[in-house]
This record gives sequence, structure tokens and C-alpha cells, in this order.
Amino acid sequence: MRWTMSYLHRFPTIMTMLCGSLLSKLLLDAEAFLSSCHTSSARRTGTAYSYGSHGYPLYFQAKSKSEDVSPQPTYMMHDVDDITCREVSIDVDTVGPVTILEATAESQEVLVDAALALDDEEEVVGGPPHLQLDVGDPYGSVLWPAASAVANHLMKSNNEDRNRHTLLELGTGTGLVAISAAIAGYKTVIATDYESVPLRLLEYSASKLNGVDTDLTSRITTSKLDICDFGVPLPDADIVVAADIMYEPKTGRATAHRAVEALRRGSRVVIGCSPGRPGRPAFLEELRELIPGIEAKFDDAEGTTCSGPRHELICGKDSASISEKPKMLLVALMDLSPDCVPAASST
Repeated sequence: MRWTMSYLHRFPTIMTMLCGSLLSKLLLDAEAFLSSCHTSSARRTGTAYSYGSHGYPLYFQAKSKSEDVSPQPTYMMHDVDDITCREVSIDVDTVGPVTILEATAESQEVLVDAALALDDEEEVVGGPPHLQLDVGDPYGSVLWPAASAVANHLMKSNNEDRNRHTLLELGTGTGLVAISAAIAGYKTVIATDYESVPLRLLEYSASKLNGVDTDLTSRITTSKLDICDFGVPLPDADIVVAADIMYEPKTGRATAHRAVEALRRGSRVVIGCSPGRPGRPAFLEELRELIPGIEAKFDDAEGTTCSGPRHELICGKDSASISEKPKMLLVALMDLSPDCVPAASST
């Protein structure tokens, strides 16, 4: 015993080295274990455990700024054709939680670069072909508040006829309204957008994320449609809906033309618009010019702000549409039936 104590007294660094070596070995073993168990409940701050393959979920926890900050929420991540997305779950009236995907900050950066390159008529370098944009619009890769307001409004009405009705959504984006309608029992849901990226995200969400044994793709059809191309008629539908597509006067006027097209063929039209959209005044002006005397106005409806990262060119920091945590936001909503069109203007 005396020899041992004398030995330790003379060579203290030996034990330090041995303990350090043992600790390093334990840390390496723990690291290997965590890496092999990426689907377990264990989480490592700021780390995604699996990347790349289509259809494989990833786990991610946002980094805390300091150790004193409470842990940030853990998100389920998915890779859809090399677009990394996070799950977002929204409670919809009578339906319950509806899960959609929106692009992460990194993927938004790639899509914004693609949009800018397309705007400048430059070739996008360094990205896979399916990360290119068709017309240069990255907005549909994230959720917007009017989608929740329109989805909730639809769920409060037309309960008995859903299984006989077709619903058409214009500018579906991440697909919250379309997926909610399919879960609620609409016979057919036609989700349209003029960009392919949001349609792919919607298809993934509909097939994989809303129920263990639920594949909503049997009820949801996706299709590319540019509302500004009046040479292409709207697909037949009993109800036509649109949420947050009036980002500029041009799309506001186009939405008015499509609303009139739908009303004149006997479809109900529901339109939601978040605060500050430049296209809303243009929509109202065009609608009243196309159908003089129409009784149409926006009412306030409860929507939900969106949280999560937003590229500054997709959504400005001062926008009312986003907040650190989701909260109620009043959204302008219009619900038009065919009988609102004066008889003299119905043809």
C-alpha cells in the first residue's frame, strides 16, 4: 500500500493519462452507438442522424445559444429528392393534426439561388436538376397563415356532401388545405401549383406522414397549373379554393379571373389572404370590374402564424405571417357561392 501511494505521489500524470485514455474510449463507443441508432429517442443537439436517401426520416434539434437556454424542439426531418424538409403539424378543425413538409433554411437558400439565377437567365451550377425551379417561385416551399384559415373554414361547412364533391386548390404550396380536405373525406382533391417542388413535397406528405396506414394519394391528384395562363381552363370542381397566392397585383387580378370562371360554371369559391398581400386590392378591383354589382367582401377569419426559418427573400423579418411560436392571426377570407353573381352577369 505504501509503495502504491509513493508511486502515485511520484507519478501523478500516469493516472491522468490512463483516465483520459479510458474516457476517450468511452466517448468513442458512445458516439458509435448513437450513430447506429438514429431512429431511437436519443437526440444530439444540432445533429441530423441520417441523410440522403429518399423517404428516410432525419432527426434534428436546433442548437441552443448557450447551455442555460432550454432545449429547442426536436423536428422530424425528411429528404425529398435532395430537398431537406422539416415536418410541421397544424391542428385543423374536426380533422385534428395535419402534417406537411416545408423546406429547411439550407434548402430555401438553394431554391432562392435557383430563383435568382432563373430571373437573371443564368444557368444554375452545382445543384441536381430536380432542385431547379420551373418559373422562379420559391414561396411554395414553406407554409403560410391563410392555409390554416381556409382549411378550418372548409371543415366547418359542407359536411354532408364532402364524399360527393371535388375540391380544386389553386397554388397549393405545401398542401395543408388539400391534405386536410382529403382527410376530411372529399371524394377528389385536385392540388395545383405552377412549380413542381411544392407538388413533390405535398405528394410525400400525403403518402407517408398522415397516418400509419393512410395513403391519401388515392384521393389527391397533383397537377401543374399557372393561374395567369387563361388559355388553360380550370379543372372541373364543386369547390375552388386558394390560400395566399396574391403576392403581387398580377396574381391578384389572375385570381379574380379564375374566381369568376369558377363561379360562372357553378362552383363555390373560397379565398384566403394573409395581411399585407399587395395583390388583394387588385383582386377586388378586377373582380368588381368583371362582375359589376357582385356582392363580395373579405371577412376576418382566424389563421395561425408560421414559425421556423424563413429566407429573407421569401419572408421579411418584420412580416406579420411569422412568429417565434405559432399564434392566432386574423386572415382575410372570402366565401362566394354562384348565386352571388347577378343574373345579367352570369354568362
